[in-house]
Amino acid sequence: MVFLCLTGCNGCNKNKSREKPDVSGINLELKVLRFDQDLLGVKTQDYAQWRQMMQDKYHEFYRFYISNFVIGPRPAGDTTDIEQIALHKFLDDKYIATIQDSINSRFTNTKQTEAELTQALKYFTHYFPEFKAPEIITINSAYGAGISPFGSERLIIGLDMFLGADNKDYDSAGVYDYLQHKMRPEYIVRYATEALYEENYGDINTPADQPLIEAMIDRGKKLYFLSYILPDAPDSMLLGYTQKQTQWCTENEYGLWQFFNNKDLLYKNNSMDKTRYLGEGPATSGLPPEAPGSVGSFVGLQIVRKFMNETGSKITLRDLVQKYDAKTILEKAKYRPAK
Repeated sequence: MVFLCLTGCNGCNKNKSREKPDVSGINLELKVLRFDQDLLGVKTQDYAQWRQMMQDKYHEFYRFYISNFVIGPRPAGDTTDIEQIALHKFLDDKYIATIQDSINSRFTNTKQTEAELTQALKYFTHYFPEFKAPEIITINSAYGAGISPFGSERLIIGLDMFLGADNKDYDSAGVYDYLQHKMRPEYIVRYATEALYEENYGDINTPADQPLIEAMIDRGKKLYFLSYILPDAPDSMLLGYTQKQTQWCTENEYGLWQFFNNKDLLYKNNSMDKTRYLGEGPATSGLPPEAPGSVGSFVGLQIVRKFMNETGSKITLRDLVQKYDAKTILEKAKYRPAK
């Protein structure tokens, strides 16, 4: 096992040249609904009319949010109508109000995010014409939820999870330090497109006995996909690393591959290993402290890139995602990082 301690990096975190097709002709009108702000209307409007408006506008999501974020767990069989009282109590809660104030301050409007997300979804549509852009609903999740699909037609974004790494309340809310650098507005589009990839093209038929190397490559496929949907994003953003962590991985790619081989980890199906090497964390046990969590994602991305290079880039992004499994990619990649 060889790990280097280098101080320089020749552009390892710079965005490598990626295809940027002309998508100006794609007509995509993104609908963004500010549920977090509409919820405040219950304080100033007629309740019955306001409630009907919210149900007409948000459909089943309104009931979902009220049940899960406002009212919460209830005793079995309790069907008492406490919605209005619970809503006022929820919005008057100092903790919730402080979070909403931070959202209002950071996201006076969402025009920048809408523009970036629209552009990313145009690339998505270019590569996958059958893709239909979802309706975007923004919420105050009380630091409980980031981005996730709600059915096939809506994407929910907890704006409170992207207030900026300097948000003073993340520490008191118990958010881990290693996550806070990703809780910035510019990460919204990255995580939104990842959620849509998982919803539309995630491999729900992944075998239970999938070895670590195949799980790494599946992660690499997703990251490679993101690199084309977000062609200006640096590797650090795709991977969720800091620039220093990305630099360390790039400089120690050979050592990382040797580590996985020497420890005989790659072809074993061990859930703890998958969590250790693909899960988020401040570092990876068994490696130098500079190594980030989810270091297997970095290796998986390099294998997929090698595979695409070996095929002369003749394989389309669509075919990579839908037709090539991890075993085939590993076999054809001939991945052997230089020492």
